[in-house]
Amino acid sequence: MIQSVISIKPASTLEDVDLYYIDLFRYIKQGATVHVSLPKVLKKQYFGLVPALIQLVSTWVRYEKSGKLLLSVSANPNANEIDELYENEIIYPLTALVWNRNEVYDKSGMVNLRSALRDKNREITSKMKSVKAFKGYKLPLIISDHIAGASLPIFESSNDFKNEEEIRESLKPAVNEMLNYILSLKSEHNTVLDDLKKITFELMKNTFEWARTDKDNVSLDPNIRGVIFKFYKNRRRTLVNDFKDHPGVVNYLNSKSLKENTLGELYFLELSVFDSGVGFIDKYKSLHPSTKLSDVDIVKTCMIKHNTLAQGLEKEDKGIGLDRVLKTLNKKGFLRIKTATVCLYRDLIANNYLELEKGDVAKMELFDWKNESNSKYTYFPSASGSVITILYPLSTHEV
Repeated sequence: MIQSVISIKPASTLEDVDLYYIDLFRYIKQGATVHVSLPKVLKKQYFGLVPALIQLVSTWVRYEKSGKLLLSVSANPNANEIDELYENEIIYPLTALVWNRNEVYDKSGMVNLRSALRDKNREITSKMKSVKAFKGYKLPLIISDHIAGASLPIFESSNDFKNEEEIRESLKPAVNEMLNYILSLKSEHNTVLDDLKKITFELMKNTFEWARTDKDNVSLDPNIRGVIFKFYKNRRRTLVNDFKDHPGVVNYLNSKSLKENTLGELYFLELSVFDSGVGFIDKYKSLHPSTKLSDVDIVKTCMIKHNTLAQGLEKEDKGIGLDRVLKTLNKKGFLRIKTATVCLYRDLIANNYLELEKGDVAKMELFDWKNESNSKYTYFPSASGSVITILYPLSTHEV
């Protein structure tokens, strides 16, 4: 039997994640049993890296010969070692994902760590249910559909999705705690909170409606969904250097609309919504089996007002979700989406929101992450689920 390991490096970048996918699909083609090894720390906090790694491991989990999740800890970790390990943002969501199936092992692959990690996972779940900000101005809110008692009351109750104002009020204390680090005016807090409420409501509602089941509408097990808020601060020139291979991101970061502090730093909230489901494209194809749309055009279709994936849920606001997110980010935000075979972005400063009529797919502007084109697109190895990562600037100029 062939045994292979994908070892996630501590210094991983988004480009490294693409290489991990290539390794994964090469091992799958060989029929190998594939294990994944996680680092104790992620050394570089690139925007979008954590949800990208969550999506990678979610793709691995769907492989029938996915093996063990290996952690860089001893066979008998003490409380301090566990606390240090969980400062790595990918540890909780990925241990929760594999908890009942692949399970979690020490770095040797010989010792099952479930009993050692159970209390820590419960502690984090409890903190998320209370919507408490974490160390480092982070707020993960992650739902494990396959684990009893792991739903979050901020979003769901008795299999119903909460309304916008309920979500806003639940988010308010934790978001204000993060904003107090940079913003002082209450009016600014309210504006940011309202925008985050709209984006979170629409994107998490989407995961509730279409990311819990497979293309045949059978509940997925395992399955995780969630949103991660993170305060993000760095010098403009450092950020530009980090993304020097992505001119579209560099163009956004160099925008005169983004206001630096006296140290030349830019302040953002990074908001990522992710799921380990089948993703926009496969879900759309299952609902529209005769479609001739390309994968890119399916994503564009899903982002136009009154086009929708889920059916049979009769609500007045059906089909406005992704369109409303674009509208909320207009003239300030940056959005990256990775699902199935495509990875796309939109700079809402350079390419302002335009309300489109249903069917105007050709007018929906989305740019290829790899080659920056809005007409020629790169097709990647197919990833499970969907990830939408947003940069929301906290200090802007009127331009």
